[in-house]
Amino acid sequence: RIAQTRINSGTDGETTSLRYRRKDGTYAWIESKNQPVFDPATGALQETQVLMRDVGERREAEMAMERQALTDALTGLANRVLLSDRLNQALKRLKRNPGLVGVLMLDLDHFKVINDTLGHQVGDEVLVATARRLQRLARPDDTVARFGGDEFVVLVQGLHNAADLAALADRIVTALREPCRVGKEHIEITVSIGVAITSLPDQLSADLLREADLALYKAKDRGRDRHEIYGEALQARAIRRLETERLLRRAIASRRLAVEYQPIVHLASEAVVEVEALLRIDDVELGRLTPEHYLAVAEETGLLVKIDEWVRVTAFTQLAAWRADRSLRDVGRLAVNVTARELAAADFAPRIAAQLHEAGLRGGDLAVEVTEQVLLQTSNSAINSLVELRHAGVRIGLDDFGTGFSALSYLQTFPLDFLKIDRSFVERVAIDARSAAIIAATISLAHALDLEVVAEGIETQEQLTKLRSFGCDRGQGFVFSSPRSAEAFAEVIRKRPVRASLLGVKSTMPERQPVVLGERRITRASKPGTRRWH
Repeated sequence: RIAQTRINSGTDGETTSLRYRRKDGTYAWIESKNQPVFDPATGALQETQVLMRDVGERREAEMAMERQALTDALTGLANRVLLSDRLNQALKRLKRNPGLVGVLMLDLDHFKVINDTLGHQVGDEVLVATARRLQRLARPDDTVARFGGDEFVVLVQGLHNAADLAALADRIVTALREPCRVGKEHIEITVSIGVAITSLPDQLSADLLREADLALYKAKDRGRDRHEIYGEALQARAIRRLETERLLRRAIASRRLAVEYQPIVHLASEAVVEVEALLRIDDVELGRLTPEHYLAVAEETGLLVKIDEWVRVTAFTQLAAWRADRSLRDVGRLAVNVTARELAAADFAPRIAAQLHEAGLRGGDLAVEVTEQVLLQTSNSAINSLVELRHAGVRIGLDDFGTGFSALSYLQTFPLDFLKIDRSFVERVAIDARSAAIIAATISLAHALDLEVVAEGIETQEQLTKLRSFGCDRGQGFVFSSPRSAEAFAEVIRKRPVRASLLGVKSTMPERQPVVLGERRITRASKPGTRRWH
């Protein structure tokens, strides 16, 4: 039957591959070729031979290679290559059939925590389950693709208005809130979505994806578990973000990073018990950059990990140098801040221990401060890092206490030694009864839990007096000293007359007298210093 079909086709000498259905319902790939046979004497056609062979295995291998080139191996979804091709085709069709093409870019919130706590196998199963959910939510003509890692893209064609795309984004956000069952685990996960839409056939596919990516960042900035639609404001933000990243990279390359040091003082004796290492970045064009200017971008790009590593090594080396100087050997413990990404690294605690050892320091010479926001993002590996550090003698503190939503649970859950009351409360402690009551209650609670309390941002003598009356243990702020370079900090420490005084500030200081710190003069009316860098 196959041979007769080939003879009737009349395509002599041409090789053709066809798929045929067998009687049992399965399919076979057959490669066939017509071979005419002529009479040697007359040259007349005697017969046509059909040469056939089963090429099923070869064809299956070719199809597998095509699938591998165009689909994601884990989820079976379209990959970047296939998505790009379909997006380009969708944009071209707008010339013939005007309408809208939309892109949803999705990122699973805090997915790294799942990998860190439950393992990569569970993480992969979550990705597969997410892919299945997205396929069920998408329309038949939509393309669901895995963009990489925990990012997915949904390409939507044939739209009549932007509201339909926003509605789909809302349905996805709602659907993915449902716990995902993986084995015996019920995993709760949320998704952030960036939405971009166009009616322009000349729009570049790369630009549309970039716009969706910018909207995705906005969704994460605004709290995650939501969608955001790209607009002109996001374009302006993207330009600022790129410029900030450029400034950061330029500052790193040109070695315009510096560490300054600010004392943390025992309020009863005014003795320096710790010194906090603070990052300073100076740009050749803009001057000193504030943390509000660069911190989010540095964390998003991963530059903050490298910068913080440099700050720690520099500060450890400096503390060791001070300890080697007889006039500075009483400088207390060094305090540094760490990020969620650093804590999540399995080798973080051993790396800190190695850096301390290399500088000739011990765990007891270090205090690590983490913010409530950092603890909100912690995984099991991050908690293990804190526990390891504490076992090594490192003090662990909760920074900016009172600015988050789960602070009291943190006091019970995490291995803490002290907490730092945020400056937003301290700056009003002497003028606002509510702020004073909050601080007094916080100090009482902390002491009941055997935690020390540090007040940050103390700027006036009135604030200092009030905090002492509440029994606050330690303090930090311009009333004692501004952050200073290592050299300036050392000089001021050398000049203090007795151990019980700090940087020339006497506890008997007249109420309206200026505070003399070496050559610097600060009055009670001086403006508060900039926030700590991170």
